[in-house]
Amino acid sequence: HGSQCGFCTPGFVMSMYALLRSSKQPPTKEQIEDSLAGNLCRCTGYRPIIDAFGVFAKTDDSLYTASPSESANGKAICPSTGKPCLCRNETDVNGNESSLLSSVKTYLPSSYNEIDGNAYNEKELIFPPELQLRKIMPLRLNGFNGVRWYRPLKLDQLLQLKSCYPEAKLIIGNSEVGVETEFKNAQYGVMISVTHVPELHTLKVEEDGLRIGSAVRLAQLQDFLKKVIAERGSLQTSSCQAILRQLKWFAGTQIRNVASVGGNICTASPISDLNPLWMSTGATFQIIDVNNNVRTTVAKDFFLGYRKVDLKDDEVLLSVILPWTRPFEYVKEFKQAHRRQDDIALVNAGMRVHITEAEGNWIVSDVSIVYGGVAAVPLTAGKTESFLVGKKLDYGLLDEAFNLLKEDIPLAENAPGGMVEFRSSLTLSFFFKFFLYVTHEMNTKGLSEGLDVANMSAIQSYTRPVTTGTQGYELVRQGTAVGQPMVHLSAMLQVLLMF
Repeated sequence: HGSQCGFCTPGFVMSMYALLRSSKQPPTKEQIEDSLAGNLCRCTGYRPIIDAFGVFAKTDDSLYTASPSESANGKAICPSTGKPCLCRNETDVNGNESSLLSSVKTYLPSSYNEIDGNAYNEKELIFPPELQLRKIMPLRLNGFNGVRWYRPLKLDQLLQLKSCYPEAKLIIGNSEVGVETEFKNAQYGVMISVTHVPELHTLKVEEDGLRIGSAVRLAQLQDFLKKVIAERGSLQTSSCQAILRQLKWFAGTQIRNVASVGGNICTASPISDLNPLWMSTGATFQIIDVNNNVRTTVAKDFFLGYRKVDLKDDEVLLSVILPWTRPFEYVKEFKQAHRRQDDIALVNAGMRVHITEAEGNWIVSDVSIVYGGVAAVPLTAGKTESFLVGKKLDYGLLDEAFNLLKEDIPLAENAPGGMVEFRSSLTLSFFFKFFLYVTHEMNTKGLSEGLDVANMSAIQSYTRPVTTGTQGYELVRQGTAVGQPMVHLSAMLQVLLMF
């Protein structure tokens, strides 16, 4: 009964359309729900929307093209829900609706993009080929109040513009700048779009790690990391796996499709979900100036203060180097928010430890613990790290580690964001979970004692089952359609307008 105010409809429809367009196989129900994250509806409560899109997760087209099965009372059984429905029983639909339905052309259902979208009917609106074939050119546009907007196509063009306009704002997905200009009254006289600078879109597997261009979209990074993990296995990719898991809860699909790696880094948000991970994994940032001089800085030294980074006006973040992990090196991500999807972190963290054998014992040789959401910049737990180095990772060191963490990550009573006691407890619980995670990983190799049953749940990744829902109502007969479970006439009219 897809009839509502229509305010959210374009977002839902285009999110689903994009998923089908980009899928070579039928999407799963989990993928469908993930693709819809970030779309808000105040009318339906989401259940009918998710039910409607759920048909695209079907694996047997014959269910939708063959004659429908019938229930005991003779009503058709919907293959999407497994429940009786009226959609195939024209005799159960009132006369006005029947006349509308009779004029609708019959289309064979299609579930996914089998061959570049050709499985869809001829009336599908596709991205205009003339725009895809158009030669990309550098652009210069003049806007209101003297604003100038440039789009270079090469790195040297970008650097030349940066030399002319050192204070120019670089833009990729506009997911942050748009908020600043719309809601924070920020003004930028010159803006440079770097969406078409190929040198900033690098994704390479190198001997010492991964090279990730600063303009790479987060969604592209997700796909790239999945491929690398599948090819390299778990030994070298613990950091890749941690970043991939964190990206799952980073905003929504629409934002990840446009937001970039470099944009998130240079924005230097205190609650960035990725910056603590870049720091803890030992990532380095390559920076280029207008004279083509390239320097490298470690991620831990890049964040100087609230929204301030080690980047001069004549410099551009070129790429991120994410090193491979070594044997017995483990990386884990953490994030706690009010809700899982589309929410900013109350506290997040990235942690890494390297364990080596010395005189028959397995001890901590290197460790990095970084928290976000607790200060103006991500904080490193320096005292705790120093205490752990050279120690055997066992339950005996937890109490002292917790005391040192309280010193490393202090939260004043009037700290921005509030909930000080809860957030302070999160810093300790994150470390405890990391301890349990590493202990379990070492146990799987026969090098440590196993976890108690009570602690096993602490290391399990959060998984949410596919959404299900039912609607219960009481039939109230008043001699009219009011109170009856009947399809609204406007729903049919809306459907007709699509053909």
